[in-house]
Amino acid sequence: MLLELAPTFAVGHPQTQGVKIGPLASKKQYDRIQSYITIGLNEGAKLLFVGPGKPEGLHEGYYVKPTIFTGVSNRMRIAREEIFGPVLSVITYSSEQEAIAIANDSPYGLMAYISTQDLSHARKIAVQLNTGRVLINILKHDPLAPFGGYKDSGIGRENETYGLEDFLEVKTIIQQ
Repeated sequence: MLLELAPTFAVGHPQTQGVKIGPLASKKQYDRIQSYITIGLNEGAKLLFVGPGKPEGLHEGYYVKPTIFTGVSNRMRIAREEIFGPVLSVITYSSEQEAIAIANDSPYGLMAYISTQDLSHARKIAVQLNTGRVLINILKHDPLAPFGGYKDSGIGRENETYGLEDFLEVKTIIQQ
């Protein structure tokens, strides 16, 4: 299974054809992500794919091995905190309502993703998610659409009138 996943996560210089993940911006970010991988292992998450350290042959720069954990509960730090790196936590659920509850239990709410063949049903789920943006069957950023999160992912929206409203002050005058 690891061999099937490996080509999907090609790590290397961003200008190299086929590369999907480039280096991180700083040693501080690299160290932070490595610490989260260690935290996940210490909390009992199971390593499905790769893990700590730098990818083979990429010793200079701040490259991180893409990492996938299974056996993750929504109480683990790797599930509750923003890692900002190629680390994925898989949380299983028994029902649709449990999945929505798990998603909404996060202190963050920037974005969610739904993969389905039933677009009508996906929209019904999307309105129940406490996130600023929900992607359905597409990984695409629309720079013209309002952007922002809920909860600790920020308040307000960028772009269009939603972005302007944060800078407005409303005054009410009542007169006889």
